[in-house]
Amino acid sequence: MKLFVTDYDETLYTTDEEIRENIKKIKKLQENDFLFVIATGRSFPSIKNQTKLFKIPYDYLITSDGSIIYDKDDNIVKMFDIDKESVTLMKNFYGKLNYEEIQFSYKEGYQNIYDEENTLLGINICMSNRIYNEKLEKNFLKLKRKYPKYNFLAYRHTNYSYLCIKPKNVNKSFAINYLKDLYDIKKKEVYVIGDSSNDIEMIHDFKGAAMASSYPDVLRVTKKRFKKVSDYIDSII
Repeated sequence: MKLFVTDYDETLYTTDEEIRENIKKIKKLQENDFLFVIATGRSFPSIKNQTKLFKIPYDYLITSDGSIIYDKDDNIVKMFDIDKESVTLMKNFYGKLNYEEIQFSYKEGYQNIYDEENTLLGINICMSNRIYNEKLEKNFLKLKRKYPKYNFLAYRHTNYSYLCIKPKNVNKSFAINYLKDLYDIKKKEVYVIGDSSNDIEMIHDFKGAAMASSYPDVLRVTKKRFKKVSDYIDSII
């Protein structure tokens, strides 16, 4: 058995026509003893709407950048939650920032208001790229040294960037590794593809490829580049 993992936005989905082509190839993967996984920064309700819309035959969903893993029957396989101390820690950091919004991550989705009674999975600071800069990012990532029980992540997208805190080590790659071990799959038999900064770890850690339209920091991680997910699948099977 092998694993094929793809990011969703601007990777598996670029256009309606292209995702339908990708789905045909995904079915061929599954016929060849591959498990098919979508790993996304979206919440479960958000990505579930997409899988229903396009009838995507997934085996697992990794949502909220690695915080929760769902099986094909939408049962939670594994959830990585974070303690309440992280809320105070992040407030001390973002209190002085000119940010767009704060996103508290829960299994029901992202909320802008902290819910003390709910299980917290992570916190995201969303900032416009007009004010986001490398100095800010470096200062945020330095918190890793001061607070080693948390994982601090910085992700850049087209118009916005995110500063995130999660439980130690948790990201897309961490969740993929959990599935790999669950099925006793060899590392060399895990294929992944993505396009954004939150895909860098998984591209680096496994047999990674990047979309040709990826950001420069993603393209630096791998020499394998494809215009479509279906092209990458063709190269495998």
